[in-house]
Amino acid sequence: MKRKGLYSLLAILVAAIFLITGCSSGVSRPAPQERGKIKIYTTIYPLYDFAAKIAGDRAAVEKVVPAGVEVHDFEPSPKLVAGIYEADVFVYLGGSIDPWAEKLAEQLLKEGVTVVKAGEGLFQEEFHGDEDPHVWLDPVVAKTMAERIAGAIAAKDGENAAYYRKNLEELKKRLDDLDEKYRNSLLPAKKRDFVVNHAAFGYLARRYNLNQIAISGLSPQQEPSPKKLAELSKLCKEKDIRYIMVEAASSSKLADVLARETGTKVLVLHPLENLTEEDMKAGKDYFSIMLENLENLKRALNE
Repeated sequence: MKRKGLYSLLAILVAAIFLITGCSSGVSRPAPQERGKIKIYTTIYPLYDFAAKIAGDRAAVEKVVPAGVEVHDFEPSPKLVAGIYEADVFVYLGGSIDPWAEKLAEQLLKEGVTVVKAGEGLFQEEFHGDEDPHVWLDPVVAKTMAERIAGAIAAKDGENAAYYRKNLEELKKRLDDLDEKYRNSLLPAKKRDFVVNHAAFGYLARRYNLNQIAISGLSPQQEPSPKKLAELSKLCKEKDIRYIMVEAASSSKLADVLARETGTKVLVLHPLENLTEEDMKAGKDYFSIMLENLENLKRALNE
């Protein structure tokens, strides 16, 4: 991704929105109770799901990145940017997954929008030498993100603060239960290594004492060299790895090649960066997909 060009484009978009909407620093924003439900905009799916569970029926939550869109390559349109300026709360992760939001956040703060950088201070650079943004795949770390989101929503809409805090506690309990299921299932597993087509599972692997072996890098578009594929093929045979894990939304072509080379099978391991429209209509959410991931990890690590 050409970030300098992206940031320049975003600066132009923001300036255009100022001209169109008449936005200027110091403009008085009506109190939430004067406008009905507060509006919350989020960037990627996990933030949307947590915000929606916390907000319940007391606030309107929208996701900026459309269903099914590859988040690593997403750029907001002027229309989307204009909509975000109507928000009371804007939630983004930070880091390499939604870099366009960083510049926008600075302008939103000047306009009185409450901004939450949910991943601040949570990223690690130990996975493949790059900053890994996929912190939500660790249920323990996800609790910190949920607390930050709930705190901002409650501060913006004080009348419903107790309601939001109650929903936060229920969400944290579900995250604790999810963590317990993962611990009970994965810590005793026979194998510690699993192969994925997208290096999104470093935090999950660290939490449960596993070792992620990635075909490609932190972005699913990164392709490995023939040498890398040969090394992975040898490693799969040495470690008796019988499954290659692929994310549902990406092409499994490289994983299929490796599976043929090694006689392994393919299983889904969803990174939850975004959901498809079909997933959303089917009622899937963070917890249902994390449990599906757990079942497939159990299979891969015990056969």
